[in-house]
Amino acid sequence: MGLTNLEYDKIKRIYDDRRMKNEKLLMERRQEIFSRIPAYKQLEDETADISMECSRLLIRMQDPAARKAEMDKLHAKLLEMRMSKKKLLEESGYSRDYLDPIYTCPICRDTGFADGEKCSCFKQLELEPLYEGSRIRDLLEQNTFSLLSYDYYKDQDLKNFSDAVKTCGTFIKDFGKEYKNLLFYGTVGTGKSFLSCCIAKELLDRGRSIIYFSAQQLFQNISAHFYDKEKDELNSLYERIYGCDLLIIDDLGTEMVNEFTRTQLFTVLNERAIRRKSIVISTNLNLEEIRRTYSDRIFSRLTENGLFCHLTGRDIRIQKKLESEYKKPN
Repeated sequence: MGLTNLEYDKIKRIYDDRRMKNEKLLMERRQEIFSRIPAYKQLEDETADISMECSRLLIRMQDPAARKAEMDKLHAKLLEMRMSKKKLLEESGYSRDYLDPIYTCPICRDTGFADGEKCSCFKQLELEPLYEGSRIRDLLEQNTFSLLSYDYYKDQDLKNFSDAVKTCGTFIKDFGKEYKNLLFYGTVGTGKSFLSCCIAKELLDRGRSIIYFSAQQLFQNISAHFYDKEKDELNSLYERIYGCDLLIIDDLGTEMVNEFTRTQLFTVLNERAIRRKSIVISTNLNLEEIRRTYSDRIFSRLTENGLFCHLTGRDIRIQKKLESEYKKPN
């Protein structure tokens, strides 16, 4: 995914800030433990002395066999002291890893790179410019599995929603292991966008890079750069849309459907299929309406390797509004 120099510098500052913040927190924890557990501080000082002795041995002792024997003794002593320190923490009510290094991202240890490649947390930061002006963060706070409720469904509608929740669980569990797309379709206000956001939140928390757009936002972002003479921004946008771990398109069918949007939708679906990158789509259209609106080839790409969730029932937003009105004092 292409970055401007300004965008790269901004991401670099984010990692610098994370490391400084975590180092400060670790230092505060160490001072807390030293003041509350004097024996821990004593072991820490002894550990530093032994480490210095290891350095001196490497210089002083010339005989490799004798040096190795002494080093093994010191390393064993260091291991014993490390375990003693963890035991002291545990006996004092702390976790054994309380003074281990702190990382916002344990995969890359707040460097942005793992195994010579961009970490998933770096890729997510690359997507931040696409979220400017969108409500994605608010949506992910308001729509999580912890807020899930079955109270607004009955009979077949309840079964459909329960099945959809199970499908979401399978999709999340297998994400990255199996290439699957997910399509939520059905009547208005039955939880399609809610479940899409729940999936986004779960995978973001697991370090995956996610782009979440309404269909209108997606095609507006593309068209904003499409007719410019300078194509770098468009190519950068395409690469982010094609290359993120998961693309979520909400409310497909609410955009202005024309030849441009059809072509762009097919390109997105096709490119991500080639890269075996999953897509989650929600729409109020039924399957036949999707096929008629977007063409057979788009429908084929859309449903390829697809999981389908058909949601039905009364509009939950209206139900909640009526409940709110009913509970108001006369």
